[in-house]
Amino acid sequence: MDGKRVGLWPGLKTAFGGDTEIPFVDIKERMLFIEAIETVRCMEEGVLDSATDANVGSILGIGYPAWTGGVMRFIDQYQGGAAGFVERALVLADKYGDRFSPPQLLLDTAASGGSFEEVN
Repeated sequence: MDGKRVGLWPGLKTAFGGDTEIPFVDIKERMLFIEAIETVRCMEEGVLDSATDANVGSILGIGYPAWTGGVMRFIDQYQGGAAGFVERALVLADKYGDRFSPPQLLLDTAASGGSFEEVN
């Protein structure tokens, strides 16, 4: 095709399925949430030592949007804090798969009413 983009492969939906109408908020939050959830897993596993390291690394290392303040700050500032984040993550997990299920550290932080800002 002379190296020109002509559109998506017509068999894409048939081969892989999927909804054609995904709410924009779900698309946006799926991208933000999956990186935040994986970062919390890194905290759990001891790969990261502090929320500050996670915030700076997420912005400078993986390109997390700077307006969020970093992944841990995003969780803390989500509507309802960590508890609100967990609630939304469970909705995303139900709709889009277990990869959005919150790890234990996130569940514990939400249950205690704490924040990741305290984890430094």
